Amino acid sequence: MFGVGATCLFPKYQVASRTADYETMELDTISPANQIFELENRLQETRLKLRDLATMGALITSILDIETILSVVMEMAIRTVEGEVGLIQLNVDGELVTKINWGVDDTLTKNIIYRDGEDVAGYCFRRQAGIVSDTFEKVPEYGAMINSIVALPIKARARCHGVIIIINKTTGQVFGEEDKENLEILVNYAAVAIENSLLLKESLERQKIQQELVVARQVQETILPDSEIKIAGINLGMTYCPAREVGGDYYDILKMSDSEFFVVIGDVSNKGIPAAMVMSATAAIIRSQVTWSPEINPSLLMGSLNDILCDRVIKNRDMFVTLFIAHFDLGRNKITYCNAGHLPPLFWDADKREIRELRLGGTFVGQFPGISYAEGVEDIKPGDALFAFTDGLTEAADNRNNLFGLSRVKEVFLTEKGLPPGRFCERVKEWVDRFREGADADTFDDFTLLEIKIIPERA
Repeated sequence: MFGVGATCLFPKYQVASRTADYETMELDTISPANQIFELENRLQETRLKLRDLATMGALITSILDIETILSVVMEMAIRTVEGEVGLIQLNVDGELVTKINWGVDDTLTKNIIYRDGEDVAGYCFRRQAGIVSDTFEKVPEYGAMINSIVALPIKARARCHGVIIIINKTTGQVFGEEDKENLEILVNYAAVAIENSLLLKESLERQKIQQELVVARQVQETILPDSEIKIAGINLGMTYCPAREVGGDYYDILKMSDSEFFVVIGDVSNKGIPAAMVMSATAAIIRSQVTWSPEINPSLLMGSLNDILCDRVIKNRDMFVTLFIAHFDLGRNKITYCNAGHLPPLFWDADKREIRELRLGGTFVGQFPGISYAEGVEDIKPGDALFAFTDGLTEAADNRNNLFGLSRVKEVFLTEKGLPPGRFCERVKEWVDRFREGADADTFDDFTLLEIKIIPERA
């Protein structure tokens, strides 16, 4: 344990006092072409770091459980500034209380006196000022060596929620202004997430279930795509049928070019705000990955999403996401897809006049990191169609608890496939409504319908 009374875990590093001068001298002694190459490398590194910070921020602000927020922020902060150990303290009734610590406790930090007789945490919190320093008025005479510290207040609007402290760089160097600036970006996201978490808690205390429904629906509505998406050569139909309780249904259409787009449909195994938050994180991760790597294939995208959800988002062992991702390439007349435990979408082959289930892929995402996913490919021609849906459709029950089922879904698809996709989705909903006549409304689950049809060539 890193703390008072501990043996010296980290030796006092010897750091050159003129690191910046040395780097300048190094640039001055190399050729102009190499200088440009070096500067371009540094610029690329900065771009990648900013992109990573933006991705981290999207994940952090999608979480509303405060313990999860702090755990994720602590891990990301340590990694961002290459820190050795650290802790986060929050303001509880005017006192700073340690909520999460990695390798260090507040017994040590309380004995690091920074300035004016105040310890690092107290100085940072009360003055709401960041600290990056390798000199202190007083440090513990025994225990681990203190090489340098970066500390920042976690504040949003007029409230300071606490502080984050990172001690020593793993590289042996001291923290600099760049570390402080990068950490500030991360902490700003954390402050917003904490603020959202606290506001949500206060709101739920007043309005309980009704407020949860409102928030979850708002989250869901913000990530669902525009129903007016237009893609040449394609007809699209989309319908979301909500239940009383907000579920975890999610779908998206990501247009990459005039001839390429991704189709995503999924379902989180939970209800209300927890499902909405995981759904929001899933949507953000997929959009970020596709934006930065538009050439990524569905199986690699699925694997990357799974690892991020396992590592940073889903902490509940009972929560996971079933997901289907398909990449349409109209130029090559192909669909490449990956199915992660989702109900198999139905593919209508107009030439063979048959329905095929698109099952290739693997298990659901969010619980088992490191999984490799398989991939399926289908040739597409004018008249072909893809019908994807969530389990609320197959599990719709009548007044005798009989389920709508996959066989009836296939029957509807075969019967109504001649309709335009938008009207087709409406007709499926009509079939379900007739099937459920007289059934208890509380047994109804939300469901999503999505049909993509390759426009037939005109004679």
